[in-house]
Amino acid sequence: MNLSHRAPHPYFRATLAISALVILAGAVSPALADSAPLAPQTKIRLTVVQWMPSKGQFERWDAIGGEYTVSDAGEVSLPFLGPQPVGLDNTSLTNEIAKRLQAKMGLAQAPAVTIDVLDYPSIYVVGDVTAPGQYKFHSGLSLLQSLAMSGGPLRAAAQQQSETIKLAGELQEIDHSLLRSSAKLARLQAEMAGTKDIVFDQPPATDQQYAESLYQEERVIFQARANALDKQSVALVELRNLLTAEIDTLEEKLKGSDDNIQSVEEQLTSVKTLVQKGLTITSRQMDLERLLTTYRSDRLDLVTAIMRGRQAINETTRNLEGLSDTRRSEVASEVQAEKATLDQLKLKRDTTQQLLLEELSNGARANNRGEDLPLTFIVSRRDKGQVNQFQAAETTELVPGDVVRVTRARSADALSDDAAALPVQTEAHVSQVSR
Repeated sequence: MNLSHRAPHPYFRATLAISALVILAGAVSPALADSAPLAPQTKIRLTVVQWMPSKGQFERWDAIGGEYTVSDAGEVSLPFLGPQPVGLDNTSLTNEIAKRLQAKMGLAQAPAVTIDVLDYPSIYVVGDVTAPGQYKFHSGLSLLQSLAMSGGPLRAAAQQQSETIKLAGELQEIDHSLLRSSAKLARLQAEMAGTKDIVFDQPPATDQQYAESLYQEERVIFQARANALDKQSVALVELRNLLTAEIDTLEEKLKGSDDNIQSVEEQLTSVKTLVQKGLTITSRQMDLERLLTTYRSDRLDLVTAIMRGRQAINETTRNLEGLSDTRRSEVASEVQAEKATLDQLKLKRDTTQQLLLEELSNGARANNRGEDLPLTFIVSRRDKGQVNQFQAAETTELVPGDVVRVTRARSADALSDDAAALPVQTEAHVSQVSR
């Protein structure tokens, strides 16, 4: 008898179901073995599986299962079930979801529910650390590990050196800005004076090459602007000459028109006399009158054209004479603005130089001594809608969403003693550091 088509024995079905449940239980994240509830903003994956005796297999409920995020209120909104609080431990939470599904769907047996944690809320490390900020949480994270993730304790000497380098770089950038501003101001003053060359101030020896490149750029700009002004002047002069020549031509035409009018008037007088005596026909008189009217109309057009040409010449002359004045006015405004910029840069340089002097005067020995002082750890943890703070140790285990504040103890007496023993830094030393 062929047994390959017979239904599986009930023993084997039960064994298969138990094995599947064991596999599903083993897929749960190790962190779920803890009794702590899921923190807000935790991303989870919900899996719902039910054994179907009629089919002899498991079926997943993909309509309910999926990825969810725990809300700030500590709830997960599930299809068919609505908001589900997650304040229970993981075992109680999965059992509660299974019971609610069984009651909601009218099932004879509750389905198997599992929860996998996909992503925990970040932790935050602030205070006297090298790189304060937001860091990814993982199960079993200790406070000492979070301190290592943030770069370790902040070292005062390194911080002072970094601040000194930063101020020195800012001071050098301000010096370059002063060179650019003074070079531009020298070029503008040369434009106002109408000179052919620019007189620049002698730059510092350390910035000789940089200043020379700036001066060359300003010379190019100076020459380009001078050429543009000359071209505008030449164009206006040529336009005025062209208009003058056009008016001369129109005046010649006007003289010819006057001669034609005078000739026609004389002919018309003779013809009128002949018409009165009956020696010629009247049409001859009418033709001369029409011709005279045409000549007079043309003369008016010529007079109007001459007047417009003279008006254009006057406007061109005004533009030519005002070209230099307009440029001087523009340059004067630029000089005023550049002087204000130069004054601001000088003030900023003095302030930055003073800050650098004070930073150097703090000394490194006082900071080095401060690095040996102990660290204090304060953890801020949200629990049941409230934020609780407590002092922690390096071995304290963190939970998702914790905020760790690292504080190094201060020793005012030690810092004062060391500051008194520091040598006085001179402005020449600051300038050397900035270079």
